[in-house]
Parts: sequence; structure tokens; C-alpha cells
Amino acid sequence: MRRWVFSFFSIGLSVPLGVGLCAADDWQQFRGPGALGASVSSKLPEQFDGATLKNVVWKTPIPGRSVGGAIVVGDQVITTTGDGMDQRRIRLLSYDTKTGKQRWEQQLVARGRPYCHPTSANAAPTPASDGEHVVAFFSSNDLACVDLQGNLVWYRSLATDFPKAGNDVGMSSSPVIVDGVVIVQVECQGDSFAIGINIVDGTTAWLMDRPRKANWSSPTLVKMPSGKSGVILQSSEDLVAVSPSDGKAMWKMEMGCSTTPSAVADGNRLIVPSGGLTVLDLSSAGAPSQLWKENKLNPNACSPVVANDKVYVVNRTVLVCGDAFTGKVLWQLRIPDAKQIWSSPVIAGNRLYLFSMEGACFVVDISGEEGRIVETNQLGDEVLGSPAVVGNAMYVRGATSLWKIASE
Repeated sequence: MRRWVFSFFSIGLSVPLGVGLCAADDWQQFRGPGALGASVSSKLPEQFDGATLKNVVWKTPIPGRSVGGAIVVGDQVITTTGDGMDQRRIRLLSYDTKTGKQRWEQQLVARGRPYCHPTSANAAPTPASDGEHVVAFFSSNDLACVDLQGNLVWYRSLATDFPKAGNDVGMSSSPVIVDGVVIVQVECQGDSFAIGINIVDGTTAWLMDRPRKANWSSPTLVKMPSGKSGVILQSSEDLVAVSPSDGKAMWKMEMGCSTTPSAVADGNRLIVPSGGLTVLDLSSAGAPSQLWKENKLNPNACSPVVANDKVYVVNRTVLVCGDAFTGKVLWQLRIPDAKQIWSSPVIAGNRLYLFSMEGACFVVDISGEEGRIVETNQLGDEVLGSPAVVGNAMYVRGATSLWKIASE
């Protein structure tokens, strides 16, 4: 298996600048801490506007296109993009959280197939960080690791190792990092696999065959009853928990899961998009038992959000709230004038922020017995990736710009 670790594929040099300390509430992966999509202690403005820049601290245009979310590590907000011919020039970029000024950039040339649906992008997955490294995965199955100063640590062309991996719609599963291992899920009709890669040197820790069917869901980190970490992989055929260190299956269940929204772990509960939502009990050793299943809590493209013992799903243009303990549907709220919603919502305090693809943000009061839209804000930039919420600020990766939203 070939492994590229040299920076001669880099066409842009990183600029080492100061590295900020990583806070406990950093948003270091897809869906943030615990992949819950929530920061209940945060308070965001209900009103903001992309045209007048009301409550927009800064807006930074970024060349190319991205539909993945940004992450926040210390005083850096980090994102990816793809530009040039067929989006073959792939970039990792860092911006100062206070000023929006660029800190560093690392450029690479995609070696895999960058082709994807026009609404998507080569820069579709959300990057991940362990507080020392940043790993970015691209639809072209290129995987790069840099340090927090933007220096290239290693690079892997998974398309070179697995030439039949990929599909015409594009890949979008986001990587996760746990116990020094990067886990990437590459599932399609061709070469289909999950892989664990040592974050220090980019070597393969383990490789696992996966069902040969298209899948865009992301791995989910969980704590097993033993206290050890586990990684949940879902597909249209199965749900499996693997050990991040060696890829060995801890348990496996034959159940069909959704292939776009990802599972979320809330304590001992694993909330799986399957037949609506299926919630499993992780408190005992071995395969988990089912706590409840509710087909009315049916996420279409967005991953579920969990906060204050409630779970929220978006079914096309309807927001549905359910009891996380029983699955009982508590209320439903139609989102008016939203044509398509791909961005998973986030919760800050007692408000839920939901972006439509057209760049409208619907602010929903979730404190009462019914959900209520209190504001509709226009960003004026396509939004398909999930926002990051750190402190009292929200970082939104639009298709062409990066935004920081906070009270003036």
C-alpha cells in the first residue's frame, strides 16, 4: 500500500504563526463536542443579516467552494475548500477567531476523482482535530494531516490505494479522531472500506471491508461500558461498533440505517437514524438492546440534535421534537419557504438555528411546549454544512465565505 507523506505535492507553503490553547468547549469535529450539535450554555443573537452585516463580526470570502462545516480549535477557525479545474486544488485554511484574518494555508493537488453533484463539492466532509493536528478528508478520497501551524505532517491518497472508491454524486463522510487514530468511512459500490490511520505518521492501523453500497454517514464516537472508546459505523445493511485501535468489531447488528444522517450518542443512549429513529441502550456489554423506535422522528438529510433530554430531527422542511427517553413526538413545526435543508441544525441555549440551502437561518424557540420561529435571517450565501458554536459565537461556512455571527 502506497503512502504519500512528503510535501512535494503541496503547491502552497503554510505560514507558521502562534498556536492558541485549545479550550474544552472547542468545536473540533462534525457536530461539535460529543457530536450532539448543541452548546446549551451559549447565547447567540436572534437577528443577523448578511447584507447589512448586523451582528456579523466578520465575513471572509474564500475562493472555490465548500459544503462542509468549519471547526474551531483554540483561537483558530479551520475550514477546507476546493478550487481550480474540477476543484482539484484542495486547501486547508485557518482564520483568527477574533479578526477573521487568515493565519495559514496548506494547498494540495487532489489525486482522486473530484467529480460530484453540482450542489456538493470536493470539500464536502468537515475536518477534525485532536487539539494538536487537523485532518481533512475530501470527496476525491484525499486525506491530509497538518499541525496547528499548518505544516503538512502527512498525506494519503486513498484513491491511489483503492482506485474503485468513489461515486458520481461525491463522498461526504467526515473523519473522526480517537486515541491517536483517524477513522475514515469510504463506502460506495466499488472499493468500500473503513480505515484507521495513525495520526502521528499516516500509516495504516487497520482496514475493514464494508458493504458495497453508497453511504455518506459519518462515524460516531461512543463510550463503551468498559470505559473504552468505540466507533459506530452505520450503513444500509448493518450497525457495528469497532475498536479504534485495531478495528476489531465489538458487536454488530444486522439493521438497515439511513445513509446520510449520522447516529449520535447521548450518554448511554445511541440514537440511530433507522426506521425513523431507533434508540439503543449502551449501558451493558455486548450488542445493545432497543429502548424505543419511532418512525415519525425521521431525519431526511440532517443528523439528529440532542439537548435537555429532547431530540430534534428535520424531515425535509419539518422540524420534529421528541422525548429522548421514550420517543414520544412532542411537537412538529413546518419551516416556511425553505426549499432544501442539508445543514444539520445546532442548538445554543434555548434556541435552535436551522439553515436552508438558500442561506436563510430560521431561529426556533424550543423552550416551550411547542416550537416557535422567532426570527428568519438571510445570510445571502449557500449553507449546506453544519455551523460551529463556541462561546457566544456561531461560525458558519457558506459555500463561498466564512462568517462569524455574534452580538454586536
